[in-house]
Amino acid sequence: MPFFSAALTGKDKMRAKLARLQKKFPDEVERAIYQETQVELTEVKRRTPVDTGELRASEFVSGPYRQGKRIYAMIVAGGPAAPYAIYVHENLDAFHKVGQAKYIESVILESRPYMAARVAKRIDLNRALAG
Repeated sequence: MPFFSAALTGKDKMRAKLARLQKKFPDEVERAIYQETQVELTEVKRRTPVDTGELRASEFVSGPYRQGKRIYAMIVAGGPAAPYAIYVHENLDAFHKVGQAKYIESVILESRPYMAARVAKRIDLNRALAG
């Protein structure tokens, strides 16, 4: 008999919990979303094509933002330092020695099913670390 087993169930319950937290504690949700977006940024940078390094260096987390009941952060790439970012992101035919096309989108799509649970866990962790 296994000593310990766990299963991830109740995705809808987790989303409901996160919605309640967001309503009561928007500052905590903002902080957790920002922290989890930083985790995603690390993976985005790993997947970003590199030629001169300017594109990777241009990437950062913007936010968090509040828009009504919605709290979100964004991963941004490009700007004046790398105005070609969208072309590199969208060009599926380009060969990259390092990195890949859809370097932001692929990370976000992969993490999407788990993000609500991760944010909720991050809130719990931040609370535990605070005292």
